[in-house]
Amino acid sequence: MMNGKDNVGSVFALEGWLKFNQYKWGVTPLRLRLTEGDRETLPAIETVLYLDKKGRIVQPPLNPYLPVIFYPTPTDKKPRVYRQWLNLSKLLVEEFIKRGVKGAIAFPPEVIDIRQWQWHGFLGEVRYTFYIDLPLNLDMVDSSARKEANKAKKQGFICDVADKNAFSEVIACLEETGKRKKFSYMLTTKDLEVALDLLGEDVLRVYVCRNTSGEIVSARVVLITPNLRAWGWVSGTKKHFLASGCAKFLIWYTLTDLSRLGIEKFDFCGANLPTVSAAKADWGGTLIPYYVIRPLNLRAVAGWLLKKLSQFRKRK
Repeated sequence: MMNGKDNVGSVFALEGWLKFNQYKWGVTPLRLRLTEGDRETLPAIETVLYLDKKGRIVQPPLNPYLPVIFYPTPTDKKPRVYRQWLNLSKLLVEEFIKRGVKGAIAFPPEVIDIRQWQWHGFLGEVRYTFYIDLPLNLDMVDSSARKEANKAKKQGFICDVADKNAFSEVIACLEETGKRKKFSYMLTTKDLEVALDLLGEDVLRVYVCRNTSGEIVSARVVLITPNLRAWGWVSGTKKHFLASGCAKFLIWYTLTDLSRLGIEKFDFCGANLPTVSAAKADWGGTLIPYYVIRPLNLRAVAGWLLKKLSQFRKRK
């Protein structure tokens, strides 16, 4: 079942986003609308599945969630809504079983019931993200974040929205962060240009922070469902400027600008690493759980054991 009050359209179901994933990752997007008895009326589930070259369902890199939107019939009777979700989510599970699943699949936070997947042998786990209600309430922001942002502002850093001419500098910020944290966004300047062409400026917005010389030292790329919600996609800051407060200043600028555009909620898209979680918690958001499922097989069990072993070693 889905949390009805937050049942909004997803940027991850837009045609431009599907085309970007097809271009970048070589997957085949498949739109599905599932209804009871093949009816065109409600209730219904709409989703997008991505298929690899073997026809298996996968979640492409840099996709925070697989879009799943549930449309119940108009009713205030909870038992009826529960039944509708269980009936339709079973149909979706059957698609997962028929096609096969490779790796983990993350559902958006609005999906609050994954029992059909569990009943059919999938492993389920909980992860977390932060939602920020907009406009930003500065009284709820931690004083350390406010001080860092103000420090950068006083030092002459400025923030704005970048166009394609700045994308190479944006990529440099992302690459420095990836190198520092031992991962890679696997994005190029051309990738950002293609994403912007496919999604448009109203959906993909690139925020940057510049030093007094005009050099871009921090960048954040945001995806937007106009007038509803925004998602933090990728971000990065150059190492030399980590202590300047520019990253905090850019977050403040981003949230302020999104509020100006009529966005009501910002999703940080993950808060599952200790350092990342602490930085995102500073902005006074609400910690929100979301579910991830994966097939039960030897690889999944081995991965789970390695993860637990790593956690145990860190506690020692």
